[in-house]
Amino acid sequence: MCRTGLSMWLYKNLAIASLVLFLAGCGFSPIYGGKFGGALTIDLSRIKIEPIKDWAGQMLRNELEQKINPLGVKQKKLFRLNVTLSESKQELAIKKSEIATRANLKLTALYILTSQKSGVTVTSGSSSIIVGYNILTQDFATLIAEKDVRKRAAKELSTDITNRLAVHFQLNRRKAAAVK
Repeated sequence: MCRTGLSMWLYKNLAIASLVLFLAGCGFSPIYGGKFGGALTIDLSRIKIEPIKDWAGQMLRNELEQKINPLGVKQKKLFRLNVTLSESKQELAIKKSEIATRANLKLTALYILTSQKSGVTVTSGSSSIIVGYNILTQDFATLIAEKDVRKRAAKELSTDITNRLAVHFQLNRRKAAAVK
């Protein structure tokens, strides 16, 4: 390795080490690892996901199940997650013949996490995603494209909702640890 290459390698590694130390000093810790990582996984696996209407809702529920409890661990369900999914479509890119060639599909999920025992709302929120697709001359091809974007949108929504729930549990765990 030449002298210039060695010094670039050294500076790069020094910058990475500095960034790691900076993030550790400001209280950053990974959600699924570190001090509360195992407990967080258990907290998430204690969520019962209620059925969600329509095909996109079923896809969202399946994705949430896989993300919230990926190992399928049997835990006593302490929380109930209710999700309401709404959908809207907007046609874009209209030709002179007034035929749309592109569309956006917007899915919005409103979620409420409640205690199984008391029914009290633990946390709630909403998540939205807009995905685009082409409107093709063949109706069947357009139908398949629309189905595919619904599936992708459900996957993204499930990731966002899972992350929000994980952050909620982690913040509450930190608050409880700080009080002790």
